[in-house]
Amino acid sequence: MILILVHLGWASDRKTYPMDIPAKGVRTIKFEVQEGEFVLRGDPNATSVNMRVSIDRLWIFRLGEEDILKRLIHVSGEGTNELNIVTDIPRSLANWGRAEYPIDFEVVVPAAIPLQVRDTSGIIRISQVNAPIDVRDGSGTLTISDVQGTVTVVKDSGDIQVERVSDITKISSKTGQMKLYDLAQLEIEESDGNLEIVHTGPARIHNQGGNLRISKVKGALEIDDDSGEIQVADVEGDIRIRDTSGQIRLSRVGAVVIDDSDGDITVRQATSVLVRQKESGQVKVSGITGSVEVPPKIQLHRE
Repeated sequence: MILILVHLGWASDRKTYPMDIPAKGVRTIKFEVQEGEFVLRGDPNATSVNMRVSIDRLWIFRLGEEDILKRLIHVSGEGTNELNIVTDIPRSLANWGRAEYPIDFEVVVPAAIPLQVRDTSGIIRISQVNAPIDVRDGSGTLTISDVQGTVTVVKDSGDIQVERVSDITKISSKTGQMKLYDLAQLEIEESDGNLEIVHTGPARIHNQGGNLRISKVKGALEIDDDSGEIQVADVEGDIRIRDTSGQIRLSRVGAVVIDDSDGDITVRQATSVLVRQKESGQVKVSGITGSVEVPPKIQLHRE
């Protein structure tokens, strides 16, 4: 039994290999990676793509160590507009058609070069990039922070956290939770899961299911939601909401326009309130400086 434990401990260990790729003349860096952890940081002083690639020692033993990086990672476009770094790991039926084994990346890139990342699954963390970022990801958690440029995310599943972005952030995600902080502007084209948004510029959100918690919006806010509770506070602009079901609670906002099917609506401290459509539930308002209008059949309570 002792020998087995020692063997398993050795097999789970990983070995790291350095890899450095010149980035002179490159205008876009594109990664296409498979399973594993991908951690990338921008450095304004970097002149190359510096990578530390980690591989499980068990697979090194099986594959053979000679030229292992060249066999697993293909690099093209050096000295051209687009530098491509692509992993080539065999797919396995035992792993649901995904890569047979993961390799992990720690990457430092020149901060001012636009970045594209294509990933099948695994953890992704990207930070300190002073250029646009475009991420297309299958599954796993995604974290992006401290970006001076636009951020575009298209994701199948997994949680997303984005914070401190100086330009517009665009997200399309089929399922997963989101935490979004300190954004200049936000567009969520598709989502299905709980959303927490704090400190953003103008925002447009299309969400299918899950609870929304939104606060401190500098500008207008537009929400298109199918189900779940909506809580919004401290919006400097106007709000438009289309909702199918769930509670809506708004406080300290501008002019409010709501098209709703089911669930109560509570609005405190707003410029005006217009509920254009509503099938059931009641509307409660307080501290409204302008007009309040609701459909005739809906009960209105003034607090």
